[in-house]
Amino acid sequence: MKLLIDENVPLKLAVELLRLYPNSAYVLNSHLKGKSDKYLFEYAKKNEFIIITYDTDFLDMLSYPLENSPGRIILRYKNLKISETLEKTLKALEILKNRDLYNSIVIISNNKIRIKRYSL
Repeated sequence: MKLLIDENVPLKLAVELLRLYPNSAYVLNSHLKGKSDKYLFEYAKKNEFIIITYDTDFLDMLSYPLENSPGRIILRYKNLKISETLEKTLKALEILKNRDLYNSIVIISNNKIRIKRYSL
């Protein structure tokens, strides 16, 4: 899995994701820092990154179409400590690691993983 970790993802989680998925990139530590969501979306598509973010703007399929996109993962946790967030995210990614997320949005919340796929 090759992740583009949005700058709103906590550093502790980002560091662990970078360790587990070494082909990934953290927006906060790169030339992408401060770039618009649209720019990040196009960059992710061009470079085959799955975006992982807390930003619910990425749920907008009109602005960020699923068709021909490597996919995106939206974190929707409520009232979790960072250690719980880390544990739940890593567990969810372990479940998802062998799934094809192309043309999909994955929403990870406290107790659920939902996948929405683009289809004609």
